[in-house]
Amino acid sequence: MALLFGGVLGLLVYLRPTGIVPPKDPPSAWVPSAAVDAAQAWLEGWERVTYDWRVRELGERSERPDEAVVIAIDDETLAEARQDVRPGVATQPWPRQLVGRMVHRLVQEGALLVLVDLPFTDLSPNACAEASPASLSCDDAAFAAQLAKDPGRALLSFTWEAQGPRVLPPANRLWPYRVKLGVYDASDAASLRAQAVLAAQRPAFIIPAGSQVEVWGGAMDAADGKALGSRLGATAHVIEERRAADDSYRVGPTELFVALAEVQVEGLDAANLIELRQVQHPVVPLLSGSAGFGASTLVAGQDGRVRAVAHLMSYTVRGKRHILPSLPLAAAMRLAGTRSLRYADGKLHVGDQYAFPMSASGLSLLRWDAPNAGRGSRGSLARSIRAWNVLLNVFDVADERPARFENDLEGRTVVLTRTAGESAHLRSTPLGPETPGGAILGQALANILRSEGITRAAPDLDLLLTVGLAFLGAFLALSLSFLLRSVRGAVLYVGFLVAAGAGYAFGAAYVFVEQRLWVAMAGPLLAMVGAFVATIRYAYGTERQIRDFVHNALGRYVSPDVARLVARDLSLMRPERRKMSVYVCDIEGFTRLSESMPPEQLVGLFNAYLTEISAVVRSTAGQVDKYIGDSVMAFWGAPVRTDRHAHLACEAALKMREVLTERQSAWEKKYGRRLSFRAAVDTGELVVGDLGSEMKSNYTVLGDAVGLASRLEAINKVYGTYVLAGDTTAQLASGSYVFRVVDLVRFKGRPQPVRVHELVARRGEITPRMQEQLALHEQALTAYHQRRFAEAHALFERASHEYQDTVAALYAGRCARFLVTPPPADWDGVHGMEEGEPSAAAA
Repeated sequence: MALLFGGVLGLLVYLRPTGIVPPKDPPSAWVPSAAVDAAQAWLEGWERVTYDWRVRELGERSERPDEAVVIAIDDETLAEARQDVRPGVATQPWPRQLVGRMVHRLVQEGALLVLVDLPFTDLSPNACAEASPASLSCDDAAFAAQLAKDPGRALLSFTWEAQGPRVLPPANRLWPYRVKLGVYDASDAASLRAQAVLAAQRPAFIIPAGSQVEVWGGAMDAADGKALGSRLGATAHVIEERRAADDSYRVGPTELFVALAEVQVEGLDAANLIELRQVQHPVVPLLSGSAGFGASTLVAGQDGRVRAVAHLMSYTVRGKRHILPSLPLAAAMRLAGTRSLRYADGKLHVGDQYAFPMSASGLSLLRWDAPNAGRGSRGSLARSIRAWNVLLNVFDVADERPARFENDLEGRTVVLTRTAGESAHLRSTPLGPETPGGAILGQALANILRSEGITRAAPDLDLLLTVGLAFLGAFLALSLSFLLRSVRGAVLYVGFLVAAGAGYAFGAAYVFVEQRLWVAMAGPLLAMVGAFVATIRYAYGTERQIRDFVHNALGRYVSPDVARLVARDLSLMRPERRKMSVYVCDIEGFTRLSESMPPEQLVGLFNAYLTEISAVVRSTAGQVDKYIGDSVMAFWGAPVRTDRHAHLACEAALKMREVLTERQSAWEKKYGRRLSFRAAVDTGELVVGDLGSEMKSNYTVLGDAVGLASRLEAINKVYGTYVLAGDTTAQLASGSYVFRVVDLVRFKGRPQPVRVHELVARRGEITPRMQEQLALHEQALTAYHQRRFAEAHALFERASHEYQDTVAALYAGRCARFLVTPPPADWDGVHGMEEGEPSAAAA
């Protein structure tokens, strides 16, 4: 059991998914991928629950970082801006020139870097009346100029999508000519020149020329090329026809962006990274070396919670794979003054200054420094500042007044982000359902700057822990099984399992908090509990097999109640006298049936019949006493005492009729025969206990009620009935079941007559037609005992024809005889039952 649960759950833990997007290679044909994926998703869901608990425990013991500060465009900022009269402040989005001034002001206040987590994927709507020479938007140009004041101090964000088809840029017009716009030694200068060409909505070409590169722009004709060269300040107008080979050197906005944003990573296979299908980067006027670029997209797990940041992604351009960084990673590279990244031993090294845990897929688990997101825009960071405060400082300085707010940004990195308006800026995290996205980026940056993070244990370790706890659960189940002999011991037994599970949970939490190591918790705990429960069931099954063997030795039809009680108290096997109910039934026409069927079919049908009968008896807390040929004897009221033994016996009789009716079609199809049975129930004082000889004994009953039940069962064929009951049974069970008096019978050898009843149905199941039949029967029977035989005859005849009542048919025959030969004057209505008594059908 330990191997089973430890192996299965350990394999799921070992094969856990390592990335955000599905694997590129389809699973092998022999792997039931759908079932495995579903099981892994279920197990990983529980693991995430335990992970979030540990994250919050770690946050309780941490201090909020102050290395990164959120500058939030929040609801209060927007409310203040709507009331401001300065140009552009009241509108949304703000002019990009104004955002640039805020970035410049933040740098002036001491910010090391400004991470601008705002979208600039479209040209600014704040355009000039006439396009400037370098841009279609003077607002974008002004923003770029502001960033150029503090080169390398600002980083712009881009977003991406990993799913869906790749979106290609629209095809450009055919440009048959090209004009040479400059020769450059450095690629950065060439990229800046290409940016100006792209801003003029012309294709740009960066063509190698020995150790240098040339920048060319597309033109419609020679005159158009000369105009473009003059417009972009080219000193010489070299115009040539465009060649087909030039297309391989063509630079579009995306290629320019990738060239500016990509990083080189040593020791990492880019094929393992998340492959981007779409990239939404800043517009062309902002693609310059003055600013850096990083991804602000936050990836969520299957439950929608953000637990990790994708610091490295791959993007393919013209068949070549490029690696793009996240916004926090790009900021760390700027702060470290390096473009060198190295991946080794599960960590990403940023130069020689920072090294933080990251998986080979580029994902890094966030180490949250707070137990909750709190209120406002700071998330798990120490501080957040309203953007309105920064904006007022911008206006104060522009008006040559002292800045009114001391924001204390010296030596810190700030994240300029929007937290108002759109719900997409708030993300679900282990800290809560609404954590600002900018604060998440700030926490990721703080992790890098502190060289901290969460490392997930290797799959081998998680597999070992899962198998180990499975064996621990099995060991506890077997070694402590002696405690199950009492209720207190059983509680203690389960308590050991709970204590072992709690010990592992707190151990895993301790390792998480102290070592920042995420070891599997859900898989090992489930393996331990599963092995524990399965071992108990296995031990119970083994014990049950032994008990069944004992039962087979004593008698295979001993009731489980008898076995259980006898095992606890052997004195129950001693005889005692108590009031009980006895049931006897046999198959109608069994002798004729047995002579007409092959032995194999007869045994099969007979065993199926006895199985159904026995199941009903046991389902009503009765005991099957014995099988005598086709007869079955059962009793209620022992060994478990109950005052409802008569009710239970009657319920069993009705259930048997229902069950056998349901089984008739199947039996006829399989054996070619249908079965019907007749039964009787009687109640009385009986002797019950272990009766027999030294060689063979049985838990059985003795008494008058046993013999009377057997006689009542036998006279069913006289009246054409199926279930007869004695008078005591009818009196005890009449509250729940409907009986009708059949006759007063004097059996041979019994001086006292017996009032015989027919069990009709449960009280709640009597239909109006049945009520009419019962009323007619009672009226006819009253007339019969009052010697009004002509009236009784008419009523019985009516009942016989209208309801096919076999009892009424029998009485109609008696009345006809009494009309010819009246009974003696001392006639008391008692019918003497003799052998050879005519049946209802014969009558």
